[in-house]
Amino acid sequence: MKKRPPLERIDGIKIFLQKHTLELAEVMFAYVDSDRDRLKKFLPWVDAVNSTEDEIAYIKSSMKNWKKCTMFDYGIFNKDGDEYMGNLGVHSIAWEHDRCELGYWILGKFEGKGYVLEAVTLLEKQLFAMGFHRLEIRCSFLNQRSANIPKARGYVLEGTLRQDTREKQAYSDTLVFAKLSSEREANRDSSW
Repeated sequence: MKKRPPLERIDGIKIFLQKHTLELAEVMFAYVDSDRDRLKKFLPWVDAVNSTEDEIAYIKSSMKNWKKCTMFDYGIFNKDGDEYMGNLGVHSIAWEHDRCELGYWILGKFEGKGYVLEAVTLLEKQLFAMGFHRLEIRCSFLNQRSANIPKARGYVLEGTLRQDTREKQAYSDTLVFAKLSSEREANRDSSW
């Protein structure tokens, strides 16, 4: 599979995905800072984000990675008002194996409304169209909301990485879900 970036903007019904821009840094930091306690339960990077400058550095790094085709990070935006709600990214890309991993987070006030499910659906469709064969989603076994996304999209729970992560000074298990290109029609919602 040839290295190439996905679309910079992907439109859905309730949301759209947009490649990060520097203009987003201030809002992104404000959102992370306002929801810090909830986010850091499962996201190791939250404690390292302490200013708008930290977000600017992250976005600049994200833009470089996008250009190098090593990682693709999007903001999730509500189509009704273009409000930023969280992030969805393509990480751990193994071009030689046509494989990558999806990671996501959303601000607490938008949780449980189907936005992340739609975002994953949109990006999944784009990645399979590009030629990816395998998509993975990994999450803490304690994060049931996050685990519900791959379950709803027809991913297979392939296993549990036992005590591979430290959360709150204790070892924690990671769930590994995957979907193959041959399984992409599973749980397809025709409205997306």
